Amino acid sequence: MYMRKVLVIFMIGGFAVACGVVPRSSHPPAVTGGNENPAQAVENSSSPSVEEDTATSDQSSSNTAIAVSSLDEAKASLIQAYRDWKGTPYLLGGTSQEGVDCSRFVNIVLDDYFGIDVPTNTKEQLNVGSKIRRAAVRTGDLVFFKTGRKTLHVGIAVNSGEFLHASTSSGVMISKLGKSYWRNRFLAARRVL
Repeated sequence: MYMRKVLVIFMIGGFAVACGVVPRSSHPPAVTGGNENPAQAVENSSSPSVEEDTATSDQSSSNTAIAVSSLDEAKASLIQAYRDWKGTPYLLGGTSQEGVDCSRFVNIVLDDYFGIDVPTNTKEQLNVGSKIRRAAVRTGDLVFFKTGRKTLHVGIAVNSGEFLHASTSSGVMISKLGKSYWRNRFLAARRVL
């Protein structure tokens, strides 16, 4: 009975910190997937579309922002990442298509598809790039959510209304930023492309 209680306490502790604290050592390259339609995993949505938001951030982003003409390429890379990783389940500390957590998924996508190295945990990812307003979110921006008292979640904006992430309940998917669950838990956004 005592061991069962200890095990339960450790499991609860692991879920409480979720994907925000586990460092990543390495990851395998992404595997090219099939031609699935990204819209199949989008929550109540048609396929993602590029919505170019030219709103300026509260900091100068000229050094980190990509040109508007490159947004289509960035979106195409994110859709390819979705196709490659679709169906991958959430796994705390996971680094492969066997299972992956949100912060490592963001790290892998940015590294493998854009050549950008970011930290492997959510708390450190909150400090990369430049801070932007919620209304200025566009393709490639990191979006952060406070999903629990000490739990953070991160994804990458596919456009100004949708983001790609490793969901704890459904694995790798595209969700709507405007969905009440995410809208009410929005914490910050950072521009890294």
